[in-house]
Amino acid sequence: MLVIVEVLLLTTNCEVLNGSPVGSQAASAPAQVHVAITPDAATLGPSARQQFTANVSGTNNSAVNWTASAGSISSNGTFTAPAANEEAQIIITATSVADSNQKASCTVRIQRLAIATSSLASGVLNSAYSASLAAMGGSPPYKWGISNGSLPKGLQLQASTGMISGTSLQQGAFSFTAQVTDVASNTATQPVTLNIVATAATANNFDGPAELPRVYLKTTLADTPAPGPTVTVASGGDLQSALDNATCGETIALQAGSTFTGKFTLPQKACDDLHWIIIRTSAVDDSLPPEGTRMNPCYAGIASLPGRPSFACPSSKKVLATITYAGTGNGPIQFANGANHYRLMALEVTRVANNGRPVVGLISPALGAAAEKIVIDRLYIHGSATDETRRGVRLSGTVNFAVQDSYISEFHCAQGGTCVDSQAVSGGTGDLPMGPFKIDNNFLEAAGENIIFGGGAATQTPADIEIRHNHLFKPIIWMRGQRGFVSPAFIVKNHFELKNAQRVLFEGNILEGTWGGFSQHGHSVVITPKNQHNGREGDNVCPLCKVTDVTVRYVTISHVGGAFLIANALSGPNGGPASKGERYSIHDVIADDIDGAKYTGYGVFAQLSTIVTPLLQDVTINHVTAFAPHALFDVGAPEPVQMLGIAFTNSIVTSGDSGIASTGPFPNAPNCARFATPSTTITRCFSHSTFSHNAILDTPDRLPPSKWTTSNLFYSTSAIGFLNYNNGVGGDYHLLPSSPAIGAAHDGTDLGANVNAVLSTIAGVR
Repeated sequence: MLVIVEVLLLTTNCEVLNGSPVGSQAASAPAQVHVAITPDAATLGPSARQQFTANVSGTNNSAVNWTASAGSISSNGTFTAPAANEEAQIIITATSVADSNQKASCTVRIQRLAIATSSLASGVLNSAYSASLAAMGGSPPYKWGISNGSLPKGLQLQASTGMISGTSLQQGAFSFTAQVTDVASNTATQPVTLNIVATAATANNFDGPAELPRVYLKTTLADTPAPGPTVTVASGGDLQSALDNATCGETIALQAGSTFTGKFTLPQKACDDLHWIIIRTSAVDDSLPPEGTRMNPCYAGIASLPGRPSFACPSSKKVLATITYAGTGNGPIQFANGANHYRLMALEVTRVANNGRPVVGLISPALGAAAEKIVIDRLYIHGSATDETRRGVRLSGTVNFAVQDSYISEFHCAQGGTCVDSQAVSGGTGDLPMGPFKIDNNFLEAAGENIIFGGGAATQTPADIEIRHNHLFKPIIWMRGQRGFVSPAFIVKNHFELKNAQRVLFEGNILEGTWGGFSQHGHSVVITPKNQHNGREGDNVCPLCKVTDVTVRYVTISHVGGAFLIANALSGPNGGPASKGERYSIHDVIADDIDGAKYTGYGVFAQLSTIVTPLLQDVTINHVTAFAPHALFDVGAPEPVQMLGIAFTNSIVTSGDSGIASTGPFPNAPNCARFATPSTTITRCFSHSTFSHNAILDTPDRLPPSKWTTSNLFYSTSAIGFLNYNNGVGGDYHLLPSSPAIGAAHDGTDLGANVNAVLSTIAGVR
């Protein structure tokens, strides 16, 4: 967990100040009199002492008079810093007795005593562990302790050294608050999380407080060999018979340009890792996107799609084989119970258009079926422009499943229609084991959620989910009132939602276009563990649901009503709580064109809210660049509940007109965020948390810096020094060399997202 506590230091920067006007000479002293102070730099803590020496030249009288604007300094130059653990600027001056116009002055900046350790290395269960806490500033020696929480059994903190050592007898994430006290009784605290893992292999597998996936799928063609014969199914041929009769290691080639209509079941086979079954077009590889390159509709003979990003179209010839479905429910592709070792490659999977029939899912396990080791590779999966098609790929009930290099679009439910939620990729429900999953380098389009895990009954939680380099997109022509609007109006929700998932890495993705108007408010990323409620009083269907260990990094979000919604909440008015919602790491995110009016949302960067149990805790938001017009945060918790271990640091953000706003009243308790002052909200709503080292831009007159927590910086959007701010819409957010944000982060880097790292990670995604 990255939690930062400032350390107060004293630095001196001394220079000679010759008081005589240029061209004049004091009558009482020689013109050559010169005063200098040594040392010319020093670092001190509150109550610390420093001996300064004045060097006087040009006269035999070396005496000086010492003064200090705060603290105290003796006649021999011994300076004692103020005891108060507060920021200040102090001027120390040595004035020549021989010529009072000749003097030297030093500027001393005071910063607070602080704990310098921002994170601890993970430990291994039943193994020796040793790590040290470090402090800066103050007056040693230090005394160490724990003011809240505890270490795992078997580990001890040495009060005199800050060393944590021993052999851990417990596994898990242990949150505690370290405290250091100096000889002047100044104190500093910092929330810290120590992760104790089962094996050494996972000891460093964390991003801040969040554990990363433990398993990453290998899904190249070399990883899924099919060394057997190729069986070609000609146009009009019996595809189901070919599937039923396929042997492990065989390739089934569907005639390029042909269409196969029906519901096709991939049966269970006794295959292994050296003998997969590949189902693909018969077109030669040279006519397809190379392995590792995204499929697009060109290869189905479609040169462009209205309202979508353009795609390279080298030829209008259709080289894919099409598998389509004319019925209702799930189809055209389903996995039988026990289906395994299938790779679907270079196919168009769709439904018959304009037949007025809703379709639930195009690719999914059969009802109650379990499937494993499935790779979706370079497919064009789509519904039709106006029909209700709920899902592209359903992962529930599957393990070791990859969706990669595919184009998945046209999934939507109509307002007033037969369904309310649609997804390009979904999972996280049911009673069967789920994960690991890989969702990589896809174009994903859906009106509801482009990707969701959870949202229904479940007795299992999917784990080890890798989601990288995807373009999550909703076309603006789905928004009522926009030019080219497509009727009927679709129910639009979010880009990425987690209600039941653990160990999720969401990296290098581009998220564009979402708005409110139905039951949502245009947030792009929603992290809300949810015990789903089926509408009957007290009938909660996922009490074990949880969201833990989520990392969101190197991501861009744009054209949205809000960027993040992070909340632990009940499911419906009579609903119960989920089991956990904690340990999230969000960093290096750029969020622009957040517009509550245009996109029917709240116009905020993030909502942070919690119920009593489970408590939202251990969330770090670090190095983000975001421009929200209404508020930086919407915050909510029923008093006296406080969210624990929330860190917001090293970022460049606009304040919005409300700074930090309230989510609204709770039924049986006042909201901790009902006050209009950001510092009050932070104090009352968060415990053992940090809100510092952020550049907060364009604060309104009623929210001056004095109403925020200390250790933040305040500028206008013009003064912060972006290469091209462009009103926070599609700008270039690199910092100019003159920017005050350069090197101003607590970790010594620049404030805000690492723009170069973000752009490098998302290169080629759009």
